[in-house]
Amino acid sequence: MEHTEIEIIESVLSEEIGSTWPSFLTECLNRQRGVLNNTHWAREKSEEAEFAERLSIAPAIYLNLVDKLGKERAFEMMRKILVPISVNEQEGHLNSLDISNKKGMDRLAAFWDFTVKDGVGKFNQEAIIKQNSNVLHYEVTSCFFARFYEETGTPELTKLFCDSDKEFYTKFFPDFEFHRGSSWENTIGYGKDRCTFIFEKKD
Repeated sequence: MEHTEIEIIESVLSEEIGSTWPSFLTECLNRQRGVLNNTHWAREKSEEAEFAERLSIAPAIYLNLVDKLGKERAFEMMRKILVPISVNEQEGHLNSLDISNKKGMDRLAAFWDFTVKDGVGKFNQEAIIKQNSNVLHYEVTSCFFARFYEETGTPELTKLFCDSDKEFYTKFFPDFEFHRGSSWENTIGYGKDRCTFIFEKKD
């Protein structure tokens, strides 16, 4: 885990379950290998498998929280963990790119290009539906997060990554209106057959 990820996890656990959080987190780390072993990635040597291994701490924490506190409270605690972790990671990627000289669609397209080639997008299947100087519309038809959390028996956690998109893009691309068409739930995580990403340049 990255240092910032650990800080976020520790902060939420200490706030929600008190002084017993260190022993609880140790139990989660012990469960992590078992969670990963239930997926096909455990038998692979690939960049995607390495990413799956990194992610496997999340379902381990969630499953232990469900056992301890029940599903509803566990899910809300995971929202406090996964949404800021996801936003922070995307912000880090954005800041690492040499695109300070780009504006508007050029800047957004450069970040999308990075995501597809070097970010989690390289583990997805996605296609551009429409792109011009004012609109970028693309759809993901196979989502790594959805596949991973389905195999770990925690498919509901995928929703939190869908929700983090709204927070990230609204904050860091304020010159665009980001939406998913008719509903924010137009994503695989919420049961649809694809994830819709629509960015429209604001006047």
